[in-house]
Amino acid sequence: MTIIIYILTILLGITVFFIIKNKRYKDVPLISGIIFVFFIGCALISLISLFVPYGELLIMPLGGIVFGLVFILAAFNDFYSLKRCSAQVEGIYRGYNTYYGGNGVSSQAPMFEYTFNGTHYHEQTAQTMSYKHLTQNMQNCQTYTIYVDPNHPAVFVVQKKIKFSSIIALALGMLFFVGGIVALWTMLPMLLNLIQSGI
Repeated sequence: MTIIIYILTILLGITVFFIIKNKRYKDVPLISGIIFVFFIGCALISLISLFVPYGELLIMPLGGIVFGLVFILAAFNDFYSLKRCSAQVEGIYRGYNTYYGGNGVSSQAPMFEYTFNGTHYHEQTAQTMSYKHLTQNMQNCQTYTIYVDPNHPAVFVVQKKIKFSSIIALALGMLFFVGGIVALWTMLPMLLNLIQSGI
């Protein structure tokens, strides 16, 4: 787990660097904010595990809190996107990016080209879809209706409906977050005793 946190911190640090360099936080503020929170959380856990006595024992509960918070924020982004993406435009489907999770599970994020208020965009939606849905219902270079956020036109959704995966993400996030807090609260007295006794 420690190595995973260190690797995540490095990868997220690189991602944050490019977000700031390319000023993507202006185009996709909520997603950028989630990545910033994830990076800060992983960086704090890394520092605690390296410099706080017995800090490695705190990795699991702190990791639960950080991962839970990220899941909750991601679910919030999905729900909020349905409200803020209100401008209906025609977009050209340009394929998808695949993201792999644990146990070989993957999700696909479709990409579209579209024009809004005279500006051309080539963006990926944060709204993932199943491979089956994309291959059966969408064809490359065909035009489909998408829904754009008027305030941040680089943000859009393909479907205006609550996804079951968002509900699962919210439930898992709350489970991880609360579990992490309970574990941390339970471990703190033991850690304080260890530090005081100098063991």
